[in-house]
Amino acid sequence: MLTRRRFAKAAVTLAAGSALPVLAGSTEGRDDRILVVVELSGGNDGLNCVVPYGDDAYYRARPNLAIAANRLLVLDDHFGLNPGMLGFQRLWQEGDLAIVHGCGYEHPSFSHFTSMAYWQTAAPNAGNAYGWVGRVADAMSQRPEPNFIINIDSTQSLAVTSRYHSPVVFDDPARFQRSGFAQTRDVLAGLNPDAGNNKNLAFMNQVARSAEEGSARIHAACASYQTPVDYGIVPLDLNKVAACIAAGLPTRLYYVAFRNNS
Repeated sequence: MLTRRRFAKAAVTLAAGSALPVLAGSTEGRDDRILVVVELSGGNDGLNCVVPYGDDAYYRARPNLAIAANRLLVLDDHFGLNPGMLGFQRLWQEGDLAIVHGCGYEHPSFSHFTSMAYWQTAAPNAGNAYGWVGRVADAMSQRPEPNFIINIDSTQSLAVTSRYHSPVVFDDPARFQRSGFAQTRDVLAGLNPDAGNNKNLAFMNQVARSAEEGSARIHAACASYQTPVDYGIVPLDLNKVAACIAAGLPTRLYYVAFRNNS
């Protein structure tokens, strides 16, 4: 049974900023390791998430917003976690959580959209066309592999854009299928023209095959998945990731996002 502890075992990294990637990898065999990235995007307050209570400047700068030291989940003599982060405290105590401070880059952009592009490509001021998760996939395999990357969201993230791989993108497994009018779906499903030396057509064929294979397997995986784990009311989609892993999908990279627009 895929437990929550196995799911999050071995490597968890929390970086306090406008988006927080949480990385989890299996240790049950290096060739079978899976990376799950959770992007927490929106109104996160990093200083009140991982609180530098040992620094008087924190309290001087935040006379009304600062969290009192006696309310914190203390990590060491300088830092403590927000009192609502009990789960992260347990991971820290078990040695399964690392916190990276001071993430940033020179000459930062004050544009929200530009900053998100830099975050998702890990290439500030470079205009990189491929995301950092996509480049990880390209480094792992330069041969297009169906279902190698799954992005659970309503639209594809720049982070998973890859040179060689076509990410499978879905939000609701029950509605994950190839778009088209009902009268044309059978025709679309049968289309797979010979690409010959046409790289663009070969790419389109590869995208179509990946989506066709992925939709059927993902729908079946999510429909049959049963677990006693309570994933809570926050829609982080980790239950969908767990269902795909339990079903044995060949996916090595999962990317999910939670957007807090408040």
